[in-house]
Amino acid sequence: MEIKKRLLLSGCLILNDNNEVLLLYKKQHKHYETPGGKVEIGELSDPKNPTIAELAKTAKRELYEEIGANVKIKELEYFGKVEFTIPDGRLAIANKFLTKIISGTPIINEPEIFERFDYLPIQRLEEYPISPDLKLLVNKLKAYIKK
Repeated sequence: MEIKKRLLLSGCLILNDNNEVLLLYKKQHKHYETPGGKVEIGELSDPKNPTIAELAKTAKRELYEEIGANVKIKELEYFGKVEFTIPDGRLAIANKFLTKIISGTPIINEPEIFERFDYLPIQRLEEYPISPDLKLLVNKLKAYIKK
């Protein structure tokens, strides 16, 4: 969804018991990113003031679209948001939710967009090509896993 050249995004940080996060490798940008995507205007009761529940619904929808509907996940926990500029110059606001896979195996549901997925170690995320929003969340993620 765009409001005044802003892009509203919502996605999932899928953690495992080894302090790794599941990320998708996006062909076009040659980087890893979280499952997620654009919040659609129809998903919001008030586009200027989205609720956490509405953002979570988008994050779940995108997760299933990208890694398959056979995956069952834990309830989403809001992790926070970051603002960054996307390659075309627009401001993007990315909302992220923490979760874990309870059952099922992820698949690449959109092979035209994503080359693969990998669980990457949170302590070493900076060593990988990662999306701008993820770069802004690395330190917070590291602090979270140390709890």
